[in-house]
Amino acid sequence: MRVNLTIILLACIASLSGQNVKVTKHYEITPSVGQSAFYPILSPDGNRIVYTSENFSGLKSYDFASGKTQIITTAEGAGFDPIFSTDGSTVYYRPQSIINGRVHRSLKEYNLIEKAEKQLIAPTRDLKRPVAISGGMEVVADNKLMKSTGSQISGNYVYSIIKEGKIIVCDGKSTRILRPYGDKVESYLWTAVSPDGSKIVTYAISVGTVVLDMQGNILAELGDYESPTWYGNDFVAAMKATDDGHQFTSSKIVLLDCNSKQVHDLTSPSEMGMNPSASAEAGRIVYSTVEGKLFMLELNVTK
Repeated sequence: MRVNLTIILLACIASLSGQNVKVTKHYEITPSVGQSAFYPILSPDGNRIVYTSENFSGLKSYDFASGKTQIITTAEGAGFDPIFSTDGSTVYYRPQSIINGRVHRSLKEYNLIEKAEKQLIAPTRDLKRPVAISGGMEVVADNKLMKSTGSQISGNYVYSIIKEGKIIVCDGKSTRILRPYGDKVESYLWTAVSPDGSKIVTYAISVGTVVLDMQGNILAELGDYESPTWYGNDFVAAMKATDDGHQFTSSKIVLLDCNSKQVHDLTSPSEMGMNPSASAEAGRIVYSTVEGKLFMLELNVTK
């Protein structure tokens, strides 16, 4: 009986941590030979990316099927945290400008099909990263949750306040503050809600990547991995980098299992992979390197 119980327990553990992750393809997708590209963002269907320069100046789109590159803007700061609409037809971005000696950001949308740009929010000091929702996007500007015309606020919008140790959750009716580590953590970075709206991933300074429920309870501490981004509802793509105090010495892309806490290495540290962007729907992850090259990983995840 004791032996049988041990076998049953091992089988249960295997079923919980038995997600098999296999890289089926790994190839370079840098759009232009001899030109550097950084910080790629993958569309929801995995068919195109937007990317920028090393200092976030300008924003371009690259379509995998046609092989064509489209200039969205040359504005300063436009490449910092842009997003696609849910159908991938529109890009939302926040170019920056200097007004009276202070940095301001506006919110613009660019329709990739019509090649048309429109300003949604005028330059302001307080403008968070937008989130794609059905019919458009939602964003917090000047402490107010706003949505684009024709869309409906859906689920929870989250953002973190650097240096204050807070994660803010808005649902369109009320706002609540999460402080999962109390005064132990000063800042949270790369904070995002899972596709099904049930969990939050964030990078807690001095702790690492953590997964929370919507009330701020800690569900999983996944380790010291940076730039976390959701890959479906049960995995997080991230990077593990080392440095010598002056420059990066290694960096690899990993896939973290939120349930078993397994770490799946997708690239080697010497490849210097950074800043992943993922689409579980397409089974794809894109990333950049410190040299300004872009790469694609195609995955097969099975139980």
